[in-house]
Amino acid sequence: MKKIKGFGGRSYGGKGEKLLKEMMKLQEEFQKKMKELEGNFSEIEVEATAGGGAVKVKATCNYEIKDIEIDPDVAEDMDMLKDLLIAAVNETMRKIEEKRQEETEKISQQFGIPRII
Repeated sequence: MKKIKGFGGRSYGGKGEKLLKEMMKLQEEFQKKMKELEGNFSEIEVEATAGGGAVKVKATCNYEIKDIEIDPDVAEDMDMLKDLLIAAVNETMRKIEEKRQEETEKISQQFGIPRII
């Protein structure tokens, strides 16, 4: 392979090419792992409650609500039920975001990618 001369007479062939190939391979592996994780999010469940457990919401990490349990005592007061449902769903969404971030960071750490935020 012909070596390319850069500024200052530095050669960019040889070892640099090998390093670039290794980096590209790592990028492909990282993308593969992230794609697998996206698929796994449909199997990872989170749960949140409101009103001391009067309302419980279960959802997957791909934002799909799987179950809502409501204590019959709060079912009679529609305004309170509405507020508890909103609180439980919002808490579930927050937990989904946390879990997704946590799982993504695990993969990033495997590849030595620093946390940005």
